[in-house]
Amino acid sequence: MNKLSISLILLLTVFVSGLTAEEPSNAGTAVAGVLNGMPDPAIVQAHDGSYYIFATGQGLPFYRSTDLVNWTALGRVFETAVPAWAKEMIPGTQGIWAPDIVKLNDRFYVYYCVSTFGSQRSVFGVASNATLDQSSPAYKWQDHGPVVESFASADCDYNAIDPAAIQTSDGKAYIVWGSYWNGIKFAELNPETGKLIDRAKIKTVATRRPAGGDAIEGAYLVQKFDYYYLFVSFDNCCAGADSTYKVMVGRSKNIEGPYLDHNGIDMAQGGATLVLANNDNWRGPGHNSVLTTNEGQWLVHHTYDTNRLSAQRVEQVRPIYWTEDLWPVAGEPLSNTNKLRTDKASVTASELVGSWRMSNNYGQEKIYDLLPGGKISFNKDARWSISGNELTISWKIDGKEYIDNCFVEPLKNSFIGRNQRGDVIRGKKI
Repeated sequence: MNKLSISLILLLTVFVSGLTAEEPSNAGTAVAGVLNGMPDPAIVQAHDGSYYIFATGQGLPFYRSTDLVNWTALGRVFETAVPAWAKEMIPGTQGIWAPDIVKLNDRFYVYYCVSTFGSQRSVFGVASNATLDQSSPAYKWQDHGPVVESFASADCDYNAIDPAAIQTSDGKAYIVWGSYWNGIKFAELNPETGKLIDRAKIKTVATRRPAGGDAIEGAYLVQKFDYYYLFVSFDNCCAGADSTYKVMVGRSKNIEGPYLDHNGIDMAQGGATLVLANNDNWRGPGHNSVLTTNEGQWLVHHTYDTNRLSAQRVEQVRPIYWTEDLWPVAGEPLSNTNKLRTDKASVTASELVGSWRMSNNYGQEKIYDLLPGGKISFNKDARWSISGNELTISWKIDGKEYIDNCFVEPLKNSFIGRNQRGDVIRGKKI
């Protein structure tokens, strides 16, 4: 299947699922647990400590929460489905896709995309607001128009959708964007305007070459430790229970890259390390943003629930844990029974004894018993130990030793981590 055909299927699916049944009709009402039918969630923490999510939809809907679990729909950024300037530039468009929300110099900027079925003729714009508090006299969205546009021509090797901006600790600002075509693009922003600096240099920071086709999009930048982390989504976003979307990551000590995966492969050459993939009843987790607070960080993404596919793509918030070698892993999603907690679990060995479903890179699960005395069923050479909330499992397989370094989560019925190869190790207690 050629690139245009793949992109046509992808964009048509996004459009149909994102702008029909997923319309926000409950403004001002509480939404329990997750946001039904809200793809491409972008999150930010406001000045009062509350959280706001912006998502794909007509007029750009947004929601508020104080606990990352229960949300109130607040309405839309725009009174019309699409701003007039965007409708004029992209005739036939009917809604807004894949927003991003970011604070630049303490003002809120929301980036938003406009495109049509399978077309590389796309544009993303930006609007800003001094506050997200609708009761404030300062609350007013100001649209600043287009930021980047793309054309179906030999001179343009990207699609101008899926933007995500960041302001770094030195006060500078940058943006990444792109879906399919030649991957993820990067450029510097003017933090005073939210638009590209004059004569901005656009460069490629991630692709799927040489293998895996061209399915890459949904980029997001995070500054953490001495690194910049570039999150992206691979594979098929929007096929319900058949979705293969997954979250990948690379890192660099330079904001411009190169971004390398756990094995040292450049993301511009197809490298990336897995963060989150299909698991349990969840399919196609991806198009993430990252919430950073004083207490920690959370991965915010959409996914399908195979138990209720009619809800379409739903939003999840997962705690991010950082391994000793500074790679992220994503914990279990927050819910009304798994509330937001910032304390570390203090776990005793006796609390972990029992049967666990374990997997490597979210692959086929196997059942193992963590036995008293640090032994493990079915593998006489395997051992486990716990210190605080850090679980270490050592395996000897075919004469080789593998070490899993994992975090036990606060409910003490799940753990997540990586082994020395960078594989994601996951466990759920039975």
